[in-house]
Amino acid sequence: MKQILKLTINITGFQKVENQNGCRQMILFDGIAEGTVFNGTILPGGVDTQKYSSDQSMSLSARYMLKGKDFNNNECSIFIENNASGKIGEELTTLPQLFTDSKNLAYLETANLFGKIENENGKTIIFIYENDESNQK
Repeated sequence: MKQILKLTINITGFQKVENQNGCRQMILFDGIAEGTVFNGTILPGGVDTQKYSSDQSMSLSARYMLKGKDFNNNECSIFIENNASGKIGEELTTLPQLFTDSKNLAYLETANLFGKIENENGKTIIFIYENDESNQK
């Protein structure tokens, strides 16, 4: 397991609909992306769509774009779709899927990736890890 990205989330907006069956919310964000393979920014317009149900199940589906430089200092962009589901209050493991215009990072499109959501000093942090060491750059 190798950490490849640390995403520091800056929440910029929030919408919510709630009833007796649960809640649906959309959290808009941007932020900073740092890591061993890429450094740059999370562009404005990222959105995390969350569903909470009365049976305590929940799911999230976030989509966002990064702009910056790959590990060879080449400018590039990355699109990330990051999904998870589980029970409210349990630790979630996310399943990120990446798409990029970087030839150096193209291997990430098929790499075995997973993510963790944490809080550091009041900020939401997403860590993305590569599980398969054979796909290293």
